[in-house]
Amino acid sequence: MSSMPRDPVRLLARALDHASDVVARETEGLGDREVERGLFFLTSAYDLATEMWLQKGDPAAPELTNWEYPWRKYGGDNPTTSYLSAPVSPGRRYRLRGAVGDAVYAGVQVYTRGPGFNAPSANISDPLGADGEIDLLIGGEQPADDSPWLPLTTGDYLIMVRLYHRRPPATVPQLSFTRVDEAAQPELSWAQRALAAEAFFRDAVQSALSVTEVLRAAGVNAYPPPDATVHQPRYTGALFPTVDNVYDGFFVSLGPGQALRLQGRAPSARFFSFVFYDRWFNTPDFRSHRCFLTDSDIALEGGSYEVVLGPDDPGHVNWIDTAGLTEGIFAIRCLLPRERHLPTATVVGRGVSR
Repeated sequence: MSSMPRDPVRLLARALDHASDVVARETEGLGDREVERGLFFLTSAYDLATEMWLQKGDPAAPELTNWEYPWRKYGGDNPTTSYLSAPVSPGRRYRLRGAVGDAVYAGVQVYTRGPGFNAPSANISDPLGADGEIDLLIGGEQPADDSPWLPLTTGDYLIMVRLYHRRPPATVPQLSFTRVDEAAQPELSWAQRALAAEAFFRDAVQSALSVTEVLRAAGVNAYPPPDATVHQPRYTGALFPTVDNVYDGFFVSLGPGQALRLQGRAPSARFFSFVFYDRWFNTPDFRSHRCFLTDSDIALEGGSYEVVLGPDDPGHVNWIDTAGLTEGIFAIRCLLPRERHLPTATVVGRGVSR
């Protein structure tokens, strides 16, 4: 540890102290619900950072981290999706195996490091064996029998597994991720992993603030027009998009007694969902508040929908509950889309029902 430029223990403590000040400033004067959500975000991001990079951050001895639990959420979570990640290193070879349960989609995305962001690299959809379970080799030479495989190239450092379900999964996916090469390479020290955890945690806080800032600037309570200039977030080092998804979102801000009515045609896709997030890009507790609708939840009429989003129950079949919050982010996620349309959004008063 003496070779490290900074004491990693103090580094993690300082990062948490700095982030606590950021959250306190962002939630000042916003009320108890917002303070609670800020605290949830802070502890979730720190918990994920330390598990993902401190406890399980060595690509020589990788372990899967399950990102989302009711008590820990992060970065645009989808309540019916399982997200699992593991560190990888080019030149090594890994094997991912296990059951996908009732998932309607299984995908694995590799990430490389861009200038200040995570860039999608190799990707594979439904890497399933004859038994319907995942059996995927990652890295090394492509198998001669054309079995599922993903390459690893220079700069690749992380894989993420996504399993999409129609309902929130009741258990953690039973997947294994092991290194199967025999290369003798040194393991990462605890100090190196602490530095990685600190960097991810700082990026997590800045990314959440930047997403909210950019969406609010682009337009409130409606999608920005096609010709609007929407700048990329300044901090994206803790966001992990996948090439199999298209995401569209905007910032929501409602006054007392107001709701947001969304009207449009259902996308044509393997899966889609409508989700409300707090200002930290985390969903409220979906066990108590139906803050999302999937394609199997939404009542349609002739392929069209009307969805009402807000803190008060209007008695609408397609109500998205914001859990008492009046500000946050609304997003539509389309998985492997064939056709998609953005809805119109209108601020309405109480009494909208269907």
